[in-house]
Amino acid sequence: SGSSYLSRIVSAHSKVSMSYDTLNFFRFGYGAYDEISVEKNFELLLSDFSFRMKNRFEINIDVQQCMKQAKGKDLSYALANNLMLRQIYPDEKKTYLGDQESLVWTRVPEFLKMYPDGKIMVIARDPRDVVNSFRKITIAPGHDYLIALFNAIDIVDKGLEYSQKFPGNVHFLTFENLKLNTEGEARKITDFLGLDFEGQMLDPSAYTDHFGKPWDDNKSRSQPDEKDPLAAVGRWKNSIDPVDLFLTEWLARIQINKLGLELSGKEVNQATFDEGIKRITSSPLLQKALYKLV
Repeated sequence: SGSSYLSRIVSAHSKVSMSYDTLNFFRFGYGAYDEISVEKNFELLLSDFSFRMKNRFEINIDVQQCMKQAKGKDLSYALANNLMLRQIYPDEKKTYLGDQESLVWTRVPEFLKMYPDGKIMVIARDPRDVVNSFRKITIAPGHDYLIALFNAIDIVDKGLEYSQKFPGNVHFLTFENLKLNTEGEARKITDFLGLDFEGQMLDPSAYTDHFGKPWDDNKSRSQPDEKDPLAAVGRWKNSIDPVDLFLTEWLARIQINKLGLELSGKEVNQATFDEGIKRITSSPLLQKALYKLV
């Protein structure tokens, strides 16, 4: 959906550091170590994350140093998250720390319990491009790549809902607008964060990884080495499977409209319809998702 790209734009700000696709605190930590206020549970969380970060990404988290810094403080998930992010980004000039995490938009209320004054950016993308992209990169068997369609539907609905419910805490934006009007969207983001806009946020050469090295955006793309920076916007028009297009526009037509996008207007014949029904009901995963949607 462009969340890694968004994180690099924000992290280029002189006062902000954001991890991306690494810590995944809500997927692997939050709620899994209760009671977190018990020291052994708190330390276990840090140890498990340290092991995962080192072996998966070669990022070091010093558990003992974190425990020293936690001494005398109320042990909590927020504290654990803060300590680990500061280990990843030790530069004290970076006073705003964040984590880019996929598939956790439903955890907005939990995040705000941890950080009542926290800031959340939810980025959504044209569901047709989401399905088209995810099909190319996933290892999901059969037609289970279509679960991305249900995710795309829900993130639009939840993102808009939370941005209205928590206007000072949640900012909703789209991949398309970020690509087509990067400066305008970056200025909205800095206004939301209460920061001054900085020009380097628009300079891809200023984007860095966790080690301060130039960020390789090919690692976050389904089509590496694509030369046109705007090619990812509306890519589905030239490459989406006709059956996937039918399913996406059928099930996500409301969300496509919410994003201010137009339907393709493609007519659907009986063969495409029949194959679509077959695909969307081809596994227990998709059947369950379809049942929840309708």
